[in-house]
Amino acid sequence: MADRELTTLEHIVLGLIAEEAQSGYSIISALESGSHRWSASPGSVYPILKRLEAQACIVGELELVYETRPRKMYTLTDHGSVLLDQWLRAPLSWSEVLDERDVVLVKFLFMEKRLPRAAVIGWLDAYEQLTDEFDPDSRIFHDAFSERPPSLHQQLIHEATMLELNMQRSWIQMTRRRLQTEPERTEHGSTAQTEIDTEIE
Repeated sequence: MADRELTTLEHIVLGLIAEEAQSGYSIISALESGSHRWSASPGSVYPILKRLEAQACIVGELELVYETRPRKMYTLTDHGSVLLDQWLRAPLSWSEVLDERDVVLVKFLFMEKRLPRAAVIGWLDAYEQLTDEFDPDSRIFHDAFSERPPSLHQQLIHEATMLELNMQRSWIQMTRRRLQTEPERTEHGSTAQTEIDTEIE
């Protein structure tokens, strides 16, 4: 059976499992904590795990814990890893930039442990270019009001959108500077520069 396209929440579940082995309960707890900028009802997580396991994106194994109920722990398969990285590397859409910024930020969060620093910076460059396309003097803005001038409220809504995009652009530029100047961490939490210094000593 051909793979169906995964939902945003399914990708986020893959991202959580990629960080470390997870149970259904630990995934629910992580989402409820707000640390990954996404929420989901507890009743939606377990069906997602079943679908991802059926699609060979994850594999679950029962873990026997002394004096407690067995729990099923899920790990990422190679297939799931490929799908997750494809989602992270995919160009952002207009809906993500304008209406679903939490999706943008959760992708960025997972990138830290999944993608090389150069790939993340390239993603930020493409993100900034997309925000630049929504310029008040661009064809996109003029085409939207080609038949009649915008009303006062339409103008104010457009200005609110521009303020949000300018904020995103400032964040992109700040983030890119930090990534370009701070040493990249290895999988073990140390930095590449520290390892180089140690070898020199």
